[in-house]
Amino acid sequence: MATISDIARQANVSRTLVSRVLNNKPGVSPENREKILEIIEENHYVPNGLAKSLVLQRTNTIGVVMDDLCNEFFFKLISGLQDAAEAQDYNILFCSGRKDMATRLKYVDYLTGGCTDGIIAYGSRFADEELFRYVAEKSANSVLIESDLSDCTADRILLDNFHGAYIATEHLIRQGRKNIIHVTCDMNYDVGLERLNGFVQAMHDYRMPLGPDSILYADHFEDIAYQQMQKRLSQGTRPDACFAGADKPAFGVIRAAMEAGLSVPGDLAVIGFDDDVPDSKDILFPPLSTMRQPLYEMGQAGVLLLIDRISHPDRDPAAKTFQAELVLRETCR
Repeated sequence: MATISDIARQANVSRTLVSRVLNNKPGVSPENREKILEIIEENHYVPNGLAKSLVLQRTNTIGVVMDDLCNEFFFKLISGLQDAAEAQDYNILFCSGRKDMATRLKYVDYLTGGCTDGIIAYGSRFADEELFRYVAEKSANSVLIESDLSDCTADRILLDNFHGAYIATEHLIRQGRKNIIHVTCDMNYDVGLERLNGFVQAMHDYRMPLGPDSILYADHFEDIAYQQMQKRLSQGTRPDACFAGADKPAFGVIRAAMEAGLSVPGDLAVIGFDDDVPDSKDILFPPLSTMRQPLYEMGQAGVLLLIDRISHPDRDPAAKTFQAELVLRETCR
C-alpha cells in the first residue's frame, strides 16, 4: 500500500506539499496539485486516519453515551445526532450504557482518551447527575442533553417539560373539564417532577380543584398506570380528564377507562407526553393526544453546539431550550 512518502517521491515533491494537498490547504500551485491528485488516485492512496489526527490534533469524531440504543423512542434523537454529524463531515461513535452507571463512565473514559474531539451524553434521571459531572470533568468539549446542571462547564440541550405539562393541562381546562387528574411518569426522572410541577401550576393558576386524589403515581410503563387508574375509578368522584406524564402511562389510563365502560374522550379526555407507542400490542387504542418532543432537532442542535465548542473552546457555556408541541388526536378533540 502506498504511503505519503511514495506519493511525494513519484510526484518529485516534498511530503509537506503532499500533506497540503491532502488537507486542502493553500500554498500549492495548480499544476502540482493536479499532478499529486492524479498520483494519489493511481495508487488508490487512503490517508492514515490516526496519523492525520496526530498531525491535526483532531479526529473529526464525536462520541455519544446513552442508556439504550435499541429503544424505539430514541430513534429520532439518534437520527438527528447522526445526520448532523455527517453533514459536518464528522464521524460519530454511539455507546450504550444499558442503565449501568459504571458502564457509562467506562465509555466516557474511552471516548475522552483521544479517539474523539468531544462527547455528548444523554440522560434524564436524577442519578444521571454523576454521569453529567464526570463528562464535564473529563472533556472540555461536551454537551449534555436533558441535563439541568447549570453549574457545570458543559453546554446543554434542554426540553421545557414544565411548560409542556402546563400547556397540556391548560388545554384540558379550556375544554371545560372540571375534574382533571395527573398520572405521573417515573419520579426517579427529572422530567417526571418537572411535568408534575407544570400540571400543578396550571391547576393553581386556573383555580381548579386539586387534592390528594388528583395525582396518581406511576412510572414509564403502562401496567402501573392501569392499576392505579382502576383503583381511582372505584373511589370517589370520577375524573373527566387526565394529563399523563408520559404516553405509556396514558395508555394504561385509557385501558382502565375502556374496561370500566367509559368513552374516550366523551367521558374521559386524555393527553400524554412524548409521542410514544403503547406497551400492549393486542389492544386497539384510540390515537393519543400528546406533547411531542422535537427529538430529531434536539439531536441536531447537540452536534452543532459541540462542533461550535470545538471551534471556540474559550466561549462561555451555552444552553438551548426546546418546546414540546401539543398534538391533538382522538383522545382529546
